[in-house]
Amino acid sequence: MHLNKLFFITSVLCFCSCDQLKDTPLPADDLNKTSGAAVQEEPKELEKPNQTKDLIKDDEPANTSDIIATPLPLPPPPKEPEPKPIQPEFSEELLKAVNNWRSIPRSVFPLSSVTIKDTVEFIAKSATGEIVARAIKQPGEEVVALGLGGQELILSINKSGKMRGKISIGQTDFKQGVAYLFELRKQQRADYERKKSELAEMKESQLASSSNVAKTGSSTSNEEPSLFEDLPVPGDFGHGKFCICKDCREKRLAATGSMK
Repeated sequence: MHLNKLFFITSVLCFCSCDQLKDTPLPADDLNKTSGAAVQEEPKELEKPNQTKDLIKDDEPANTSDIIATPLPLPPPPKEPEPKPIQPEFSEELLKAVNNWRSIPRSVFPLSSVTIKDTVEFIAKSATGEIVARAIKQPGEEVVALGLGGQELILSINKSGKMRGKISIGQTDFKQGVAYLFELRKQQRADYERKKSELAEMKESQLASSSNVAKTGSSTSNEEPSLFEDLPVPGDFGHGKFCICKDCREKRLAATGSMK
């Protein structure tokens, strides 16, 4: 009887101990181990194909030789430098030719487009010396120089005018005009000598008949009178009235028809 009671009490105590163990929380480490073992690993997401690469591959032509190369635009041609003004100088050669402005060659006159810097009165006289006409030109106007008397220029309103006026040479741009003509004449002679030399070289290099030689001689003689043709009068084509640069000389030639 006592054994039965002891067995019953022991069973009750064991049952109570098990219930207490169920209610006691497990440590963190044991919980993680338990949950990790219980939770199954999620399946990895399948890799998606690289659509960008597939698109690039699909867009590529089957044959690279079929690719048409687009030509690059050509660079603009370099701009030519703007011509610089070239003003005639009072060189030693020029001063010697005009005897330091005391003796101007007659071939210079009449010289058009002379600008006066002072007021000039022009008069015309009859055979008896009576004044029959009178005119006034203001500073900045252009007249024609007919000659030089001492240090005064003899002027006319135009080449065919009958009225005359006088002004000091220093009150005009006459000297610049003479220097302009002098430099143009030098260039003209240099061009003539160059052409003459080229013709001579052509003549020596060819085995021409006498008729061809005669023709060559006639062409040479036709070049000579070019030295005596009128030079273009001064005029401002962008670089000043007396500029002798190539650009201004070509524009004067086109405007006047005279030689450069």
